Amino acid sequence: MGSLRLDGRRIVVTRATGADDALPGHLRELGAEVLSFPAIAIGAPGSTADLDRALADLRSFSWVAFASANAVTWTCSRLAALRIPPEALAAPRLAAVGRATAEALRKAVRAPDLVPADARGEALAAALAPEVKGLRVLVPRAEEGRPELTEGLAAAGAEVVAPVAYRTLPADPEVLRPLGDLAERGEVDAIVFASPSAVRAVAIALGDRARLLARATIAVIGPTTAEAARQQGWPVAVRPSYPDTGALAEAIAARLGPRPGR
Repeated sequence: MGSLRLDGRRIVVTRATGADDALPGHLRELGAEVLSFPAIAIGAPGSTADLDRALADLRSFSWVAFASANAVTWTCSRLAALRIPPEALAAPRLAAVGRATAEALRKAVRAPDLVPADARGEALAAALAPEVKGLRVLVPRAEEGRPELTEGLAAAGAEVVAPVAYRTLPADPEVLRPLGDLAERGEVDAIVFASPSAVRAVAIALGDRARLLARATIAVIGPTTAEAARQQGWPVAVRPSYPDTGALAEAIAARLGPRPGR
């Protein structure tokens, strides 16, 4: 990470509870003090019946496309619960939306066959479009997941099966309300968001005091999260060129640098 440093800076991370997230480690390596305010939690859906049926019939799918590392984690969890060996998921061709999702797949099953240069659902759908006409594609998804990937695949002529694999739940507002106090006192240098759902959860928890977060540097990992932050009136000051935790940490350091006098 070169000469970039964050010594003396306090950075709030709103990542989900239990998420396998390297961002806090990257920030601490650069010298930052990291404050964790988990805005969402990842949990099982109300029913796994649709996902279970699809996993029991994996041989009928030509591709399995994952739009998040969480989708990989929860799909593999259901495979284990159903006593289906991971090798069954390795048989179809695999696609991942970005580096973090690709790495989750590599660790759990094998390296994906396709990863688009742009880590967005639209880009993944476009990259798959020439490959999927007339084929069945499995897309394990979040309960409140965005439609760009599934709609793009359907438009390309694929038979898309998109069962819910997990859901995001907002944190208890009481856990997030002290964040407003920190922002009001100017005791936070940056607040980092990795998903639109985290943005919404913080905004709802803080209510009218959510405007105070604009006093800190708002950092986001990607374009959809940036748009959600702007909708709350928070100016986005940091967004890496690629939605990767290491790139995000470096972008924050390039924006802030160490606290003066450090």
